[in-house]
Amino acid sequence: MDLSSIAASAAIAASAASLPAPVPQAALPAQAEAPAYVVGEQWTFRFVNDFEPAKNSTFSQTVTRVGDGGRVELNGGATVLDANGNNVKTASGTFEPSDGKLQFPLAVGKTWKSSSVYRSGSWASDVERQAEVVGVEQVQTPAGAFAAFKIEMTASWSGTEGNRGQGTTRETDWYAPAVARVVKMDYFDRPARGPTLPTHVELLKFSKPQ
Repeated sequence: MDLSSIAASAAIAASAASLPAPVPQAALPAQAEAPAYVVGEQWTFRFVNDFEPAKNSTFSQTVTRVGDGGRVELNGGATVLDANGNNVKTASGTFEPSDGKLQFPLAVGKTWKSSSVYRSGSWASDVERQAEVVGVEQVQTPAGAFAAFKIEMTASWSGTEGNRGQGTTRETDWYAPAVARVVKMDYFDRPARGPTLPTHVELLKFSKPQ
């Protein structure tokens, strides 16, 4: 074997050694039940908008109240989740009844549809969503590696108030039962007119009350 082949082999071995160890198949969950949130739990996320970097941010969400029916308030009610961890209220708007991105129990092959109305200021739109759990895999985030359910979804939206407009979205979420949230998200919004708007979210930190 010549020196270049030896060097190439060494480089491949070093690269392989730096990769995170795969999660054993037995450690991957077959099913995930609906989350049970606890006051004091906190998640910190990084939000990246490829089209408008000025909107990039880091934000934290802390459970401040768990109400009847599993309704969860974060940061004093600035954000509200339903019993499945779906957004009902966010900093930018509200969903009626919720955004419907999660439906428990989760298992590979499960599919579902949801309908919602999104309102933001004077603008409103009808949203029709289809989702499927396509696998369970290890996903790497700045907060660590998690066994997560990979959910692929598409949605169509059509404005009903304000400046109207319409479009579609394609989204991939990784839901990790260990922290009861989506720990990574790739989201591509495609208005009928205008450029595709890519957004990425990932978990930076997670903590539970002592």
